[in-house]
Amino acid sequence: MGRQGKETVVKDLAEILRTAETAIITDYRGLKVEEVSNLRMRLREAGAQYLVVKNTLSRLAAKESERENLNQFLVGPTALALASGDPTILARVLANFSERHQAMEIKGGFFGGEVLSRDQLRLWATLPSKEDLLAKVAANIKSPLSNLVNILRGMIANLIYVLQAVKKDKG
Repeated sequence: MGRQGKETVVKDLAEILRTAETAIITDYRGLKVEEVSNLRMRLREAGAQYLVVKNTLSRLAAKESERENLNQFLVGPTALALASGDPTILARVLANFSERHQAMEIKGGFFGGEVLSRDQLRLWATLPSKEDLLAKVAANIKSPLSNLVNILRGMIANLIYVLQAVKKDKG
């Protein structure tokens, strides 16, 4: 690849890094081409992409996109998994894949502006997704309201029974 091609790669990668909310850097050494293709397909389904770029070009792109904090992970064979949206999905896909394929190692990454270690990313992978958390919040809000409605219904029903009993006694 010539100088102009490398400059284009750096420029494109810098733009991707700038717009990505989450990046996870992995060591893909030892994975077969078929396994990397499988991982790329799973990440694509999750709305992410998986890029293998030379570390030198990745460092230049990180500098250009003001993500130089990623340089600590750009050692040895590396690939970048990048996504916008719910970071737990990206972390979960990579953690599940690395459990089944011991050759792949999660090195670290970032979410927003915060650098995350391998252990922090593994923790993120265990968290429920944003949609799951919203569903739980909605259920927790709904539950007390449903209980209140049932209590009020019961009180109204009891009032009606009392009024009917009073009417029957007088009538």
